[in-house]
Amino acid sequence: MEKYRAKIEEHSATMEAMGLTPVASRVLIYLMLSEQHQATFEQMVEYFKVSKSAVSNALKMLESVKMIESRTIGGQRKRYFSAKIKNMFSEDYLSQRIKQFSTILDDIRKIRKTNDEFNGELEEVSDLYKMMLFEIPLILERWRRTVELKKKKS
Repeated sequence: MEKYRAKIEEHSATMEAMGLTPVASRVLIYLMLSEQHQATFEQMVEYFKVSKSAVSNALKMLESVKMIESRTIGGQRKRYFSAKIKNMFSEDYLSQRIKQFSTILDDIRKIRKTNDEFNGELEEVSDLYKMMLFEIPLILERWRRTVELKKKKS
């Protein structure tokens, strides 16, 4: 993994800009580049030279948003973590997140009870999210067809 250190730093900076913590960003990119497509907690602590709690918190956060998953292998106590990027693009996952955010925006608009510019922005963004709920299944279906076509051509 040492040969990927510069790429891990480069790409994790982008992930940080998208809202992940520094350690979570690095862990995710590390798992994506891992030649075994998985790593143990101990391997990540050793590689990043950060505290166990920092890695543990990063793993918990990444698991909670379904970007990674863990499993044990044949009775071993060690858990193996792997990136699961496709999980983030399931229709249920995307729809759930969008509905949650749209509901929050609508609720805040109602609580504020004002007809100002900010409430207008809240309404516009909520409308966008509601439109996305309709469009996501269509986009995902086109994506699945594209993936299948590429597999057939290979």
